[in-house]
Amino acid sequence: MEKLTTVVKGTMAHMVHVCNGKVIYQISAGDNLYQLEIDSTEKEWETTYLIPSFKSITLMRWIRKGIETGDGTFIKLK
Repeated sequence: MEKLTTVVKGTMAHMVHVCNGKVIYQISAGDNLYQLEIDSTEKEWETTYLIPSFKSITLMRWIRKGIETGDGTFIKLK
C-alpha cells in the first residue's frame, strides 16, 4: 500500500454506493484503486453532508484510521 500522503495528495474520493448506513468511496492514486467505508450512522456524521465527491485529503482522518486499525474500512482494490 502506498503512503497516506500519496493516497490523499491531489486525488479525489468518489462515492460509489451507500448501503445500510455505510458510504463507500473509491480513490484512484497512481496505478492503485482504494476503497474507503464510512459509517454515516456515527454521531460525528449527524451534522455533516456527504457529497458524491470529496478531495481525498478531506477524508484523510478516516483513511488514516482504516490504515492504522486494519479493520477493513480502507482497502486496496487493485
